[in-house]
Amino acid sequence: MKFMVTLFLALSISLQAQVPAPRSTQSTNTGPYWTKSGDYDYTLYDGNGNKLTNVKDLKYLSTDTLSVLDKNARDIYLLADFKNASDGSSGKASILQKNVGTNFYITNPYSFSFFVDDTARTGPFCNIEGSYIYYVSEEGSTYRLPDIRKFSNWGSNTAEKLSYTAINTYWYRDADNKEYGIIKEGKTLDYSKVTPEKDGNDMVITVSGVKTYRLPGYYTMASFVYKPVEMYTPAREETVSTGCVKGDCQNGWGKYQYDNGYYDGFWLDGMKNGYGLYRWNDTGDYIGNWANDQMEGYGVYTADNDDSIKGVFRNGQLNGIGVTKTGDKWEQGIFNDGNLESKHTFYSTGNDTGCTAGDCQDKYGRYKWSNGDSFTGFFRNGNMYIGTYKFANGDKYSGMFNNDNQYHGMGRFWFNNGAYYGGQWLNGKYSGRGYYSEKDTSPKVGQWKDGELVKSLN
Repeated sequence: MKFMVTLFLALSISLQAQVPAPRSTQSTNTGPYWTKSGDYDYTLYDGNGNKLTNVKDLKYLSTDTLSVLDKNARDIYLLADFKNASDGSSGKASILQKNVGTNFYITNPYSFSFFVDDTARTGPFCNIEGSYIYYVSEEGSTYRLPDIRKFSNWGSNTAEKLSYTAINTYWYRDADNKEYGIIKEGKTLDYSKVTPEKDGNDMVITVSGVKTYRLPGYYTMASFVYKPVEMYTPAREETVSTGCVKGDCQNGWGKYQYDNGYYDGFWLDGMKNGYGLYRWNDTGDYIGNWANDQMEGYGVYTADNDDSIKGVFRNGQLNGIGVTKTGDKWEQGIFNDGNLESKHTFYSTGNDTGCTAGDCQDKYGRYKWSNGDSFTGFFRNGNMYIGTYKFANGDKYSGMFNNDNQYHGMGRFWFNNGAYYGGQWLNGKYSGRGYYSEKDTSPKVGQWKDGELVKSLN
């Protein structure tokens, strides 16, 4: 009997020992990996064994390791030894960088590649303290690739897009070494042709004997902060070749010649004020409103290569609503110190009349009337705000409007017979300081009221 009990207990213990334990909820994967199919195709898995379905091949950078972007998570993977791996083989992957922006770089000791909107771009660049300043000619933009030359192996980071400027020229200060730098289209200037000069808290840069750039706030700027240069518009120091060459450059309309160009427009207390044109030699021109010698209010800067900046200026840069054109690329929206912070998309609505493109309520759009007139620009509460109105007969107005869709503020009007008015408007009429010209007659320049010249200033 004892034998039977002992046997029963032994069988019971044996049967209990065969009961399977539940699986662990912890993954047994050791990290991300890839499997290759064919010469170039592959499947990539993350560290939890999930298949990644939206990936983009990047570069090998002179190695056997393929870099890959997971476009959903914005993570960059390295597929080690992938290039020469056989069909059906597998290998380990690793994350190089997590959560990169759409503008980024990858690098290793052998090479590097830069991507704008996930597309590889090439262009001129220079190395400033281990970071590249990189110019992309296709879009007329300059980027900073931070610390790209400070990696000992593979590395990656998001790139910084510098503030927009039509001339793509930037400056920085190296306070510790008491040095400055100027970079134009990705290349440093030839400093053998450049001399600096202190002007208050600013630095003025002379290139080949001509005062060309102003670096505002230079002497209190932190090191290696990259800012757009300002074109030099000097205090008025007359020489034999410069000075007020025409009109009244104190409190009227006058033309003042500078070393780097000229200003033709209205003056107040010896400073550019109101409607006027500044032309920089071999660079471009700005026409629009001025205040206290600065581009201030509505205006248009046009570079010699036809790139342009149009909109509301403050402190010499686009601040507020505006439109930029760089080559064939247009951008419009709200800017801050030249940077586009809120983009307004411009798309066809499919309508032949009415709002035919964009947003004609509170953003940027195009409105067409059945008689052939059209307006393209910014809207506010469904009314025209700032932009260009084209008449079917060929007349055109470009500037500001009031809430009743009347010309109001700074604006320019081109008549189809060749006449022109540029200056201030009030409720649809010339009012304030303005310039009017027509064919074969002398310009009428001065103070206007209700469409009539009441005080000549030329």
